[in-house]
Amino acid sequence: MIKFFRHIRQRLLSENKFSKYLLYAIGEIVLVVIGILIALQINNNNNYNEQRKVEQEYLMSLQTEFDTNLNKINTSIQENEQRIQTLEKLLTLFDKNVLDTVSHRETSQMLGSIYGNELKYLPSTGVLNDIISSGKLNIILNKNLRQHLASFESSLNYTSMQLKGAKTTDNGLRTLLYEKGSVRNIIMDMKFIDFEYPSISEKVNNKLLFNSVEFENYLLNYLLLAKATNGPRFFGGIKGEVESILKEIGQELGK
Repeated sequence: MIKFFRHIRQRLLSENKFSKYLLYAIGEIVLVVIGILIALQINNNNNYNEQRKVEQEYLMSLQTEFDTNLNKINTSIQENEQRIQTLEKLLTLFDKNVLDTVSHRETSQMLGSIYGNELKYLPSTGVLNDIISSGKLNIILNKNLRQHLASFESSLNYTSMQLKGAKTTDNGLRTLLYEKGSVRNIIMDMKFIDFEYPSISEKVNNKLLFNSVEFENYLLNYLLLAKATNGPRFFGGIKGEVESILKEIGQELGK
Protein backbone atom coordinates (compact mmCIF):
# COMPACT_ATOMS: atom_id res chain seq x y z
CA MET A 1 0.00 0.00 0.00
CA ILE A 2 2.87 2.42 0.83
CA LYS A 3 4.60 1.58 -2.48
CA PHE A 4 1.31 2.28 -4.30
CA PHE A 5 0.97 5.80 -2.80
CA ARG A 6 4.67 6.48 -3.45
CA HIS A 7 4.26 5.50 -7.08
CA ILE A 8 1.36 7.92 -7.48
CA ARG A 9 3.36 10.78 -5.94
CA GLN A 10 6.34 10.12 -8.19
CA ARG A 11 4.14 10.00 -11.31
CA LEU A 12 2.42 13.29 -10.47
CA LEU A 13 5.77 15.00 -9.86
CA SER A 14 7.28 13.63 -13.06
CA GLU A 15 4.29 14.95 -15.02
CA ASN A 16 4.65 18.41 -13.39
CA LYS A 17 1.13 18.19 -12.02
CA PHE A 18 2.02 20.07 -8.84
CA SER A 19 -1.52 21.20 -7.99
CA LYS A 20 -2.81 17.67 -8.19
CA TYR A 21 0.18 16.48 -6.19
CA LEU A 22 -0.59 19.06 -3.48
CA LEU A 23 -4.20 17.96 -3.30
CA TYR A 24 -3.08 14.37 -3.18
CA ALA A 25 -0.57 15.11 -0.40
CA ILE A 26 -3.25 16.89 1.65
CA GLY A 27 -5.58 13.97 1.11
CA GLU A 28 -2.88 11.56 2.21
CA ILE A 29 -2.29 13.61 5.37
CA VAL A 30 -6.03 13.60 6.09
CA LEU A 31 -6.10 9.83 5.70
CA VAL A 32 -3.18 9.46 8.08
CA VAL A 33 -4.87 11.73 10.64
CA ILE A 34 -8.12 9.79 10.30
CA GLY A 35 -6.18 6.57 10.80
CA ILE A 36 -4.56 7.93 13.95
CA LEU A 37 -7.92 9.13 15.29
CA ILE A 38 -9.47 5.74 14.62
CA ALA A 39 -6.58 4.02 16.39
CA LEU A 40 -6.93 6.37 19.37
CA GLN A 41 -10.66 5.76 19.50
CA ILE A 42 -10.14 2.01 19.43
CA ASN A 43 -7.54 2.34 22.18
CA ASN A 44 -9.87 4.55 24.24
CA ASN A 45 -12.70 2.06 23.76
CA ASN A 46 -10.43 -0.77 24.88
CA ASN A 47 -9.36 1.21 27.95
CA TYR A 48 -12.97 2.11 28.72
CA ASN A 49 -14.10 -1.49 28.38
CA GLU A 50 -11.23 -2.64 30.59
CA GLN A 51 -12.16 -0.09 33.26
CA ARG A 52 -15.80 -1.12 33.12
CA LYS A 53 -14.72 -4.74 33.58
CA VAL A 54 -12.70 -3.75 36.66
CA GLU A 55 -15.63 -1.67 37.90
CA GLN A 56 -17.96 -4.66 37.63
CA GLU A 57 -15.51 -6.80 39.60
CA TYR A 58 -15.28 -4.13 42.31
CA LEU A 59 -19.05 -3.77 42.46
CA MET A 60 -19.59 -7.51 42.86
CA SER A 61 -16.98 -7.66 45.64
CA LEU A 62 -18.54 -4.64 47.35
CA GLN A 63 -21.98 -6.18 47.04
CA THR A 64 -20.79 -9.30 48.86
CA GLU A 65 -19.07 -7.22 51.55
CA PHE A 66 -22.06 -4.96 52.17
CA ASP A 67 -24.47 -7.92 52.21
CA THR A 68 -22.32 -9.19 55.08
CA ASN A 69 -22.42 -5.76 56.72
CA LEU A 70 -26.20 -5.63 56.48
CA ASN A 71 -26.48 -9.00 58.20
CA LYS A 72 -24.05 -7.84 60.88
CA ILE A 73 -25.85 -4.56 61.60
CA ASN A 74 -29.21 -6.35 61.73
CA THR A 75 -27.74 -8.80 64.24
CA SER A 76 -26.27 -5.95 66.31
CA ILE A 77 -29.61 -4.11 66.33
CA GLN A 78 -31.47 -7.27 67.35
CA GLU A 79 -28.98 -8.11 70.12
CA ASN A 80 -29.12 -4.53 71.37
CA GLU A 81 -32.91 -4.59 71.41
CA GLN A 82 -32.76 -7.66 73.63
CA ARG A 83 -30.22 -5.82 75.83
CA ILE A 84 -32.62 -2.88 76.15
CA GLN A 85 -35.46 -5.16 77.21
CA THR A 86 -33.25 -6.86 79.81
CA LEU A 87 -32.00 -3.52 81.18
CA GLU A 88 -35.57 -2.32 81.53
CA LYS A 89 -36.45 -5.46 83.51
CA LEU A 90 -33.37 -5.09 85.71
CA LEU A 91 -34.30 -1.51 86.54
CA THR A 92 -37.68 -2.66 87.85
CA LEU A 93 -35.85 -4.78 90.43
CA PHE A 94 -34.90 -1.68 92.39
CA ASP A 95 -38.50 -1.83 93.57
CA LYS A 96 -38.26 -4.29 96.48
CA ASN A 97 -41.79 -5.56 95.86
CA VAL A 98 -40.77 -6.57 92.34
CA LEU A 99 -37.39 -7.93 93.43
CA ASP A 100 -39.06 -10.29 95.93
CA THR A 101 -41.06 -11.91 93.11
CA VAL A 102 -37.95 -12.78 91.06
CA SER A 103 -35.84 -15.86 91.80
CA HIS A 104 -32.07 -15.85 92.17
CA ARG A 105 -31.80 -17.83 88.95
CA GLU A 106 -33.93 -15.32 86.99
CA THR A 107 -31.81 -12.50 88.36
CA SER A 108 -28.62 -14.29 87.31
CA GLN A 109 -29.98 -14.92 83.81
CA MET A 110 -30.73 -11.21 83.34
CA LEU A 111 -27.36 -10.16 84.73
CA GLY A 112 -25.57 -12.82 82.68
CA SER A 113 -27.15 -11.61 79.43
CA ILE A 114 -25.86 -8.09 80.14
CA TYR A 115 -22.36 -9.04 81.26
CA GLY A 116 -21.90 -11.80 78.72
CA ASN A 117 -22.32 -9.71 75.57
CA GLU A 118 -20.92 -6.25 74.81
CA LEU A 119 -22.63 -3.60 72.72
CA LYS A 120 -20.72 -3.78 69.43
CA TYR A 121 -20.71 -3.67 65.63
CA LEU A 122 -17.77 -5.11 63.68
CA PRO A 123 -18.23 -4.36 59.95
CA SER A 124 -16.27 -5.89 57.09
CA THR A 125 -14.37 -3.16 55.21
CA GLY A 126 -11.48 -5.00 53.54
CA VAL A 127 -12.68 -4.55 49.95
CA LEU A 128 -13.73 -0.92 50.46
CA ASN A 129 -10.45 -0.01 52.16
CA ASP A 130 -8.43 -1.66 49.37
CA ILE A 131 -10.31 0.30 46.69
CA ILE A 132 -9.94 3.63 48.50
CA SER A 133 -6.30 3.16 49.51
CA SER A 134 -5.32 2.16 45.95
CA GLY A 135 -6.95 5.30 44.52
CA LYS A 136 -9.33 3.24 42.37
CA LEU A 137 -12.60 4.64 43.75
CA ASN A 138 -12.97 6.90 40.71
CA ILE A 139 -13.33 3.83 38.49
CA ILE A 140 -16.90 3.63 39.83
CA LEU A 141 -18.88 5.92 37.53
CA ASN A 142 -21.92 6.46 39.76
CA LYS A 143 -21.14 9.70 41.62
CA ASN A 144 -23.67 9.13 44.42
CA LEU A 145 -22.33 5.64 45.02
CA ARG A 146 -18.76 6.95 45.19
CA GLN A 147 -19.78 9.56 47.74
CA HIS A 148 -21.64 7.01 49.87
CA LEU A 149 -18.67 4.65 49.82
CA ALA A 150 -16.22 7.43 50.66
CA SER A 151 -18.32 8.64 53.63
CA PHE A 152 -19.04 5.18 55.07
CA GLU A 153 -15.83 5.10 57.12
CA SER A 154 -16.64 8.43 58.80
CA SER A 155 -20.05 7.05 59.82
CA LEU A 156 -18.33 4.01 61.32
CA ASN A 157 -15.91 6.26 63.23
CA TYR A 158 -18.82 8.29 64.61
CA THR A 159 -20.58 5.12 65.77
CA SER A 160 -17.31 3.85 67.25
CA MET A 161 -17.24 6.87 69.58
CA GLN A 162 -20.70 5.94 70.87
CA LEU A 163 -19.62 2.35 71.42
CA LYS A 164 -16.60 3.52 73.42
CA GLY A 165 -18.97 5.35 75.74
CA ALA A 166 -21.01 2.18 76.15
CA LYS A 167 -17.81 0.25 76.81
CA THR A 168 -16.93 2.61 79.67
CA THR A 169 -20.34 2.05 81.26
CA ASP A 170 -20.07 -1.70 80.71
CA ASN A 171 -16.70 -1.70 82.50
CA GLY A 172 -18.23 0.21 85.40
CA LEU A 173 -20.98 -2.38 85.73
CA ARG A 174 -18.43 -5.18 85.69
CA THR A 175 -16.37 -3.47 88.38
CA LEU A 176 -19.44 -3.25 90.64
CA LEU A 177 -20.24 -6.90 90.06
CA TYR A 178 -16.66 -7.94 90.82
CA GLU A 179 -16.61 -5.87 94.00
CA LYS A 180 -20.11 -6.46 95.38
CA GLY A 181 -21.52 -9.48 93.57
CA SER A 182 -20.66 -13.03 92.56
CA VAL A 183 -19.75 -13.99 89.02
CA ARG A 184 -19.58 -17.61 90.17
CA ASN A 185 -23.22 -17.62 91.24
CA ILE A 186 -24.30 -16.21 87.89
CA ILE A 187 -22.36 -18.95 86.09
CA MET A 188 -23.84 -21.65 88.31
CA ASP A 189 -27.41 -20.33 88.02
CA MET A 190 -27.11 -20.22 84.22
CA LYS A 191 -25.72 -23.80 84.20
CA PHE A 192 -22.59 -22.82 82.32
CA ILE A 193 -20.26 -24.67 84.70
CA ASP A 194 -20.85 -27.04 87.62
CA PHE A 195 -18.14 -26.28 90.15
CA GLU A 196 -16.87 -29.22 92.22
CA TYR A 197 -15.28 -27.10 94.95
CA PRO A 198 -16.80 -24.68 97.44
CA SER A 199 -16.14 -20.93 97.38
CA ILE A 200 -16.67 -17.94 99.64
CA SER A 201 -18.65 -16.24 96.84
CA GLU A 202 -21.42 -18.87 97.17
CA LYS A 203 -22.70 -16.91 100.15
CA VAL A 204 -22.94 -13.67 98.15
CA ASN A 205 -26.48 -12.72 97.20
CA ASN A 206 -26.52 -10.87 93.84
CA LYS A 207 -29.90 -9.40 94.70
CA LEU A 208 -28.06 -7.10 97.10
CA LEU A 209 -26.74 -5.26 94.06
CA PHE A 210 -30.19 -3.74 93.75
CA ASN A 211 -29.66 -1.88 97.01
CA SER A 212 -26.90 0.15 95.32
CA VAL A 213 -27.72 3.57 93.87
CA GLU A 214 -24.45 3.42 91.94
CA PHE A 215 -25.51 0.16 90.29
CA GLU A 216 -28.87 1.68 89.35
CA ASN A 217 -27.15 4.74 87.87
CA TYR A 218 -24.88 2.56 85.73
CA LEU A 219 -27.81 0.46 84.51
CA LEU A 220 -29.85 3.54 83.67
CA ASN A 221 -26.96 5.13 81.79
CA TYR A 222 -26.39 1.88 79.89
CA LEU A 223 -30.08 1.78 78.95
CA LEU A 224 -29.96 5.32 77.56
CA LEU A 225 -26.78 4.54 75.61
CA ALA A 226 -28.26 1.32 74.20
CA LYS A 227 -31.45 3.06 73.06
CA ALA A 228 -29.49 5.90 71.44
CA THR A 229 -27.19 3.42 69.72
CA ASN A 230 -30.11 1.70 68.00
CA GLY A 231 -31.39 5.07 66.82
CA PRO A 232 -30.99 6.84 63.46
CA ARG A 233 -27.70 8.52 64.39
CA PHE A 234 -25.83 5.26 64.97
CA PHE A 235 -26.94 1.67 64.18
CA GLY A 236 -30.11 2.85 62.44
CA GLY A 237 -28.08 5.26 60.32
CA ILE A 238 -25.48 2.61 59.47
CA LYS A 239 -28.23 0.24 58.36
CA GLY A 240 -29.75 2.93 56.15
CA GLU A 241 -26.38 3.68 54.53
CA VAL A 242 -25.65 0.01 53.89
CA GLU A 243 -29.08 -0.50 52.32
CA SER A 244 -28.63 2.58 50.09
CA ILE A 245 -25.20 1.41 48.97
CA LEU A 246 -26.52 -2.07 48.17
CA LYS A 247 -29.40 -0.58 46.19
CA GLU A 248 -27.06 1.60 44.12
CA ILE A 249 -24.66 -1.31 43.54
CA GLY A 250 -27.57 -3.47 42.39
CA GLN A 251 -28.68 -0.77 39.94
CA GLU A 252 -25.17 -0.45 38.49
CA LEU A 253 -24.77 -4.20 38.10
CA GLY A 254 -28.17 -4.39 36.43
CA LYS A 255 -27.21 -1.97 33.64
